[in-house]
Parts: sequence; C-alpha cells; structure tokens
Amino acid sequence: MAHRRFQMLSMSVIVLNGAVLGAMTFPAAVRSAEEFLLWVDHVCLGFFTFEVVAGILSFGRRPWRYFRDGWNIFDFAIVAASFLPGVRENVTILRMLRLARVVRIFRNMPSLRLILVAAGKALPKSAGVFALTGLVMYLWAMIGWIAFSATDPQHFGTVGRALLNLFQLVAFDDMGNVIRDSMAENVWTLPYYIVFILFGAFILVNIMIGVVLASMEEAQKLDDEDGQVSADTALLLERIDSLQVAVDKLTANQERAREYTPFR
Repeated sequence: MAHRRFQMLSMSVIVLNGAVLGAMTFPAAVRSAEEFLLWVDHVCLGFFTFEVVAGILSFGRRPWRYFRDGWNIFDFAIVAASFLPGVRENVTILRMLRLARVVRIFRNMPSLRLILVAAGKALPKSAGVFALTGLVMYLWAMIGWIAFSATDPQHFGTVGRALLNLFQLVAFDDMGNVIRDSMAENVWTLPYYIVFILFGAFILVNIMIGVVLASMEEAQKLDDEDGQVSADTALLLERIDSLQVAVDKLTANQERAREYTPFR
C-alpha cells in the first residue's frame, strides 16, 4: 500500500475522480455522457474501496491498527458512507462525498500534507495577530469616521464603510482608486491612509507571514522526526523478522537432531 507506484496510481485515480466531478457540473457534458461519467465515478469508488480493504487486510490479525492513522479513518468514512442506504439516494450528500474523495490527494502528496499541518499549527498562533489586526482596524476606522464622515460620507459615513475601506487596503484591493476617491473629497485622507498602510498592511501582514513560516519550519521538523521514527521502526521490525527466522531454523535443527539421536 505504501509502494510509490501504488501511491502514484491512487493519486491518478483521485485526479480522474476530480475531473469527472468537474465535468458533471456542465449540463452539456451530463446530457451527452452522463452514463460514462457515472461509470467512471463508480470505477473510482471501487478502487478506493479496494484500497481501504487492502489497507485493513495488510494488518493481518490486528485490523484495528489500521484506524490508528487519522487519514485512514477519513478514507474509511468517505468510502463506507458511499454505500450506506439513504446516502446514495441523496444527491447533495453524494456530491459532497465525491468531493471528499478528491481531498484524499493530501494523503498522497507529502508536500500538501506538510502545508496542511503547518496551516493547522499556524491558526492558533495567529489568533493574537488576528485580534491585533481587528483592534487596529476598528480604532482606525473610528478615527476616520470622526475626522472625515462630514466631508466624505461615501467612504466614512459609518464605521462599517470605513472598515470596508481599510480592509481593501489590507488586502491590496484597488488601493489606488480608494485613495484617489477619498482625496478628491478630502486631501487629509492621504496621510490617514499612508499611516494605516505602513502599520496595518505591511507590519501586521509581515508578522502573519512570519508566524506561517515558523509553523512551516516546525511542521517540517515534525515530518523529519516522523520519517526517522518510521525508518527506525521498519529497521527494528526487519531485525525482529530476521531473529524470528533464525529462531525457527534453530528450532527445526533441534527437532531434526532429536529425531536422529540413537536410543541408548
């Protein structure tokens, strides 16, 4: 199951399933090739079912060990749900399950898994940055409303409009037009925007990027440690198997020696 060729095959089937899912959104494709698209979808489901069953059987007498991996639980859940009565007849749920199958590409691409782990680690650390950004934007929007609501009600008539302007600046969305339109009403909006851009759009965004990069580095270290642990475990299991083979040979030799020992 962990063989590189099998992983490439699995990823190819996932991409094919995603392409079929996208084709089903086009009415013309559905009208002309609906039966073929459904057939391909069923073939993909059959492959994923085989993958899950083979994964469970690979653990031999301890199939429950398959469910120690969160990705294995995810795979089993979306495959098993596709066969549940009531779910197969629900078009919306069935489409969601097909979409969930495409998400399995994270499992087959270590680089995507690394990004996903890094994002998960970055979210808790980013809470403080999000809170600081929201507070700064709200305070600066209030200042803009106090200073420019009378001269530029289109952009600063309410705190909500001021926040929308500031959000556009943080996202670098049409920044030039926003500043020019406000300057046409009041030229003092220029230093107001510049101060916010320097602090909000540059400093806070760079802090966020730093948090994400730190999380990426941490996730990379964890991935390297997991890889080393897996390699050590595989080596240990290989040595245990070798010792077991040696013990079996020694036991067999002792049995043969007992059989051919003459009676005294």
